[in-house]
Amino acid sequence: MPELERLLAAVGEELDWPPTPDLAPGVMERLAQPAPRRRRLPIARRSLALAFAALLLLAGAAYAAFPGVRDAVRDLLDLQGATIERRGKLPPRPPSQALHLGARTGLDAAGVGFTPLVPADPGAPDAVFVRRTVPGGELSLTYRPRASLPRAKSTRLGLLVTEFRGDLSPAYVKKVVGPASTVARLGGHAIWIEGAPHYFFYRAPDGRYPESNLRIAQNVLLLERGRLLIRLEGGFDRGRAIEIARSLR
Repeated sequence: MPELERLLAAVGEELDWPPTPDLAPGVMERLAQPAPRRRRLPIARRSLALAFAALLLLAGAAYAAFPGVRDAVRDLLDLQGATIERRGKLPPRPPSQALHLGARTGLDAAGVGFTPLVPADPGAPDAVFVRRTVPGGELSLTYRPRASLPRAKSTRLGLLVTEFRGDLSPAYVKKVVGPASTVARLGGHAIWIEGAPHYFFYRAPDGRYPESNLRIAQNVLLLERGRLLIRLEGGFDRGRAIEIARSLR
């Protein structure tokens, strides 16, 4: 790394150390006297800046050189109820794309262990479904495509909203993303995933994530709202996803 070597050499040249005195003649005299107060050696601000820049360059080089380091940092972008795993190679594409949303019902008769949140934008859902495989139940709201909700290749819907108690089911949802997907934290309680399609599946009762149950997902916004983990999936962009999330009531 020639650039690093040049920077470290420059740091050495810029450090302002005083010349080392010849201590031998005064050793006996100093031993006979009380030790004087130690003085801090002055260090120029410029030298400190160069040393700090060298540390940053070393850290950046390590981060860029080892994909495992980058992946470990990305893997920390988890929320209560969801786990995101980045892989260099995605699993084989599943043969089917069934949504498995559960039994169709209505909001009033959903019977889930929480108060459902519905986005005022775009409004009342076209259909409501409930799955009982998670404590408290999982609620799904589906919306047909329209001008503000383009059809998603993954679901054939304009918007899919899913909600469940993340505090009761940590890491219930798992997402596997590849190198071409963008994963970004939005504030402290939301994660946006976009770009190349990624994989999405649920944890089985025995704690495993059977890849036979996974399906491809498109753009997704995951967010925590109190005890709930809410998932918005569609063909919209991040700005539109944020608008929908802000309208949850």
